[in-house]
Amino acid sequence: MFKKLIFVVVLFILFWIDLLPATKVVNKIVAVVGDKFLTLYELNKLCKPYFEKFLKSDMPPEEKELLKKEIQKKVLKDWVEDTLIGLEAKKYNLTVTDEEVEKYLEAEKKSLGEEKFKEILKQQGLTLQDYKQKLKDKLLKIKLVQLQVKEKVVITDEELKKAYKEAIKNYDDKDYKYWISILIVKNKDLTNKIYQEINQGVSLEEIVKTYPNQLKFIKNEAFKEEELAPEILETLKNLKPGDITKPININNNFYIIKLIKKGYNKPPSFEKLKPKLYKKLFEKKAQAYIEKWIKDLQEKRYIKIFL
Repeated sequence: MFKKLIFVVVLFILFWIDLLPATKVVNKIVAVVGDKFLTLYELNKLCKPYFEKFLKSDMPPEEKELLKKEIQKKVLKDWVEDTLIGLEAKKYNLTVTDEEVEKYLEAEKKSLGEEKFKEILKQQGLTLQDYKQKLKDKLLKIKLVQLQVKEKVVITDEELKKAYKEAIKNYDDKDYKYWISILIVKNKDLTNKIYQEINQGVSLEEIVKTYPNQLKFIKNEAFKEEELAPEILETLKNLKPGDITKPININNNFYIIKLIKKGYNKPPSFEKLKPKLYKKLFEKKAQAYIEKWIKDLQEKRYIKIFL
């Protein structure tokens, strides 16, 4: 009965919207989830960061419009799922406190850095208050998902041991190795400039973004001693993990190298790797469970997509 009532209300609203002049239609309904109405205005607001990232000014109009619709459909799908979960959370009286939001927010800021965090807000066109609301929704979703999967997802010792055997296949403890990241630059002046920036705290990844076409970058690759040039090997032997070399000139190519680690690539013990393996297996099983759960929710609740 409830579903039929909602459907009648939606048809009534859409009927009167269609009768309005085109200039008056500013907020079309794109979906109904239970008793929630999702609008085109709100959808485009959610899509805005993706529009700015993927819709290029030099695209043909037809291609741009097609891509825009694909983005809208993907974002709407996620929005419908989040709305479903929000409605379901109300059934269990789940809430998220301001203290929980602030704690999560501070952890994100610490992880990203204050400047990077502000940049993300700017890219997404969000105020701090908007972002806090998104975090609140995210934490509510996490709580509900945890409630649903608790005691429903089981990981056995046999599964963990099988996963461990698979995980250590690529370990090789026969050869002493160096794990390094390398910047390769051909121009001496540019090399000196880059090295100066690194000494001022700029990371290798940031350097690559600044000079993408003026250097080559090898990230965190493992090399045996015999695979390294003598000049590089001699330098690396005296470094500690995290150290970065001065520019090394080999045949007019300049190498700036960061040592990640060195030694024999011995596989970690089962007990050491067990928490990581458990987390990975749990997430995989939980995702499968959640997808089925969301599908069941969609069948139980009234959902109508108009986009």
